[in-house]
Amino acid sequence: MHSPLKSIDRGVPRYDSVTLALHALLAVGVVGQLLLSLVMHVPAGVGLGVRDWHRQAFEVHARLGLGVAVVCTLHWLWLCVPASHPGVRSLFPWTERKSRELLAEDLRALLRIKLPGPRSPLIGAVHGLGLAAVTGSAAGGVVNYLGYFVGAPVPTQVLHWVARCHITLGYLIGAFVVGHGSMATRHWSIRYRGMAIQKGLK
Repeated sequence: MHSPLKSIDRGVPRYDSVTLALHALLAVGVVGQLLLSLVMHVPAGVGLGVRDWHRQAFEVHARLGLGVAVVCTLHWLWLCVPASHPGVRSLFPWTERKSRELLAEDLRALLRIKLPGPRSPLIGAVHGLGLAAVTGSAAGGVVNYLGYFVGAPVPTQVLHWVARCHITLGYLIGAFVVGHGSMATRHWSIRYRGMAIQKGLK
């Protein structure tokens, strides 16, 4: 029985190995951060609060966030290098007329319950929004780390609002990871079933 979800495929994607590696590292780091955020307790200040595994989870989260920020920065830098593929422009398809038309077509197709193909500009746009959210969260985490652990002279009001933005972006990234992962799993299952059907017909 065929799935009601059909795939719009515009060819086989070509991602360079560095882009794939950075994407994988970032995904692992982000998921790790989200899991830590579920169990950590944020103390009122350095040396304050109960020293337990919830506190340890917070400290690991803060330090791991620096690594995520580094990977995120490297990802952006590599995307801007001519050798990267598909490159930084694929993350912002609405900046080109042809891509905008394809993006609108894919959005209309989604309303008809059709999945986009692997070269769809919609996939690049989703990745771009996700990377932008992770970048904002990582930047906020670095500011929090400097103010909390390093003791940098960051105004209290700035730390307050940066922390609020950091938390809000965390919720958005969590929803993005769940949605993105679900769609990717669905897409792969449909492609796998299609390949199995074609193989069975031979």
